[in-house]
Amino acid sequence: MNDMTLTERALEATEIKFAARDVQVYYGTSHAIKDVNIDILDKTVTAFIGPSGCGKSTFLRCLNRMNDTIDICRVEGDILLDGEDIYDKKVDPVQLRAKVGMVFQKPNPFPKSIYDNVAYGPKIHGLTRNKAELDEVVESSLRKAALWNEVKDRLDSPGTGLSGGQQQRLCIARAVATSPEVLLMDEPCSALDPIATAQVEELIDELRENFSVVIVTHSMQQAARVSQRTAFFHLGNLVEFGDTTQIFTNPKDPRTESYITGRIG
Repeated sequence: MNDMTLTERALEATEIKFAARDVQVYYGTSHAIKDVNIDILDKTVTAFIGPSGCGKSTFLRCLNRMNDTIDICRVEGDILLDGEDIYDKKVDPVQLRAKVGMVFQKPNPFPKSIYDNVAYGPKIHGLTRNKAELDEVVESSLRKAALWNEVKDRLDSPGTGLSGGQQQRLCIARAVATSPEVLLMDEPCSALDPIATAQVEELIDELRENFSVVIVTHSMQQAARVSQRTAFFHLGNLVEFGDTTQIFTNPKDPRTESYITGRIG
């Protein structure tokens, strides 16, 4: 280690989007995440894999302070976004979540029109000055989510009337509408059929041109298909993190190998 502070190192390595150091998460007295150190790169898909209950979703939710909503949850350590501590008292979690968007396991469109689902974030954050600008944001977000051509003639229809795969792409459009820098996805395909899953995976590959994408997945095949870097969590520990190909073909830790070959899971 050299004498630079974590902030200076994170700023120097401009391609690092998130730098996490010695992160601990407690639910009451239960120690859910232990000593996680990880650098998440910009314009890269990073996959978090591991058995159920290993801490991957808990750590994902640390990255946009979703754990703040759980009374008994306590997060310790440093998590820097572009060199700034996201847990600093000056940071407004609502503004942070505009920068670090989230897509959940089950598609959860608002009970509003397709248009209003996408327009919601830009409206509450005051990102547009007039209807024309808002129209533009809605269209470009739906295009980024590969949904525009399917819904452009029914923007006033309820978002809840779309198919499951379309609803999930609508939620992705809603997340990108606030011009985030990072997209967090918590098992975004687990409720989808194979065709919708393939569409979302293709979309994730396109989104990384503009965003840092972090995806939690139970599917090792999905992690291998969509990500460039993979982190393996087990029992609250980050066991191994590296290039996806290396993790899947030449893991350094025997626990990673046991998980990938199906001996633990």
